[in-house]
Amino acid sequence: MSYMAPIPPTDQIVRAQRQPRIIRARLVHRDGEVQDIVIRNVSETGLGASARGPAPVRGERVAIVLPGDQEVTGIVRWFGGHTFGMQLDMPLDLEALGRALQRQAHVAQVSGEWKVETRHRVITPMTDPSRIRRV
Repeated sequence: MSYMAPIPPTDQIVRAQRQPRIIRARLVHRDGEVQDIVIRNVSETGLGASARGPAPVRGERVAIVLPGDQEVTGIVRWFGGHTFGMQLDMPLDLEALGRALQRQAHVAQVSGEWKVETRHRVITPMTDPSRIRRV
């Protein structure tokens, strides 16, 4: 008598453990349109991301250009609003991605190219002191 490992139910898909990350990248659609995205989590076999505009739809084949000009291709497995999840065609080299992110951070730190944006500036209107009412 031989032992057989139990077969997991088909409704439970086992996927690689995702690592939470914030990585800026570019999404390239099949028609050549390029869109800025932020990768929120990544594993060797897939990733989850947020797009500035509408996310690519389920079943769409796309390419993503990561830091270090590493390009990955795959198929969108789910989407909702501006977020989507993608299954990669080939395993992602997470160590190479980590090295590219470290180089990117080091270059920004050395060059001093960090830029702070003032999107929410408070503007206090000038008033005539004679019009201020004492309480």
